[in-house]
Amino acid sequence: MSDRDLDELMSDEFLNSLEDPEHSKEPGKDAIPIWLSNDKAHTTRKAWEAILALKAEKEVSIKSLGKVADNKTAKSIYQIKKSEVSKVVGISAQSIFNASSFSRHLLRFFNDVNSDLLDTHKTEQKKQLSRIRKKGVRSKKKGELVEDVQDLRDRVRKLECFNVRETLNLLLSQLPLDLQRQLKK
Repeated sequence: MSDRDLDELMSDEFLNSLEDPEHSKEPGKDAIPIWLSNDKAHTTRKAWEAILALKAEKEVSIKSLGKVADNKTAKSIYQIKKSEVSKVVGISAQSIFNASSFSRHLLRFFNDVNSDLLDTHKTEQKKQLSRIRKKGVRSKKKGELVEDVQDLRDRVRKLECFNVRETLNLLLSQLPLDLQRQLKK
């Protein structure tokens, strides 16, 4: 083989022709499932696309929450409701998730997406909690507070003694000589 033959084999066209489009796609969560209809107007397809679109919206809202959630935080920030899907599709939630032949698969997909969103929400909340550092007295336990107060009282006593001694030494050094002699006696 000559160098020219190798160059032809290494061309982009040849390498692209080797790739099989079916095998080049990695299967992921957003890959089209087997149970999904290929017809874009079919209810399953619309519901599936609605769930994916709502998932993307919820992920954005989870990331933009920016505070630690409490029990007053609405679940709608991080969970998709069946009613939201039904509004997007234009069919009742009952018929989408319970009455149709694809309902079982769609409901499983819906629950998986919601569990993924919940996991994302929990990880974001952990990040938020790690950003907040507890400060001040309220973050300490009673034992730590007692030790801190005792240490501070000891320091104050030592400083008071030191200041009194220093003041007396300064006073004695500035006394006239005759008074200093009388005090030494």
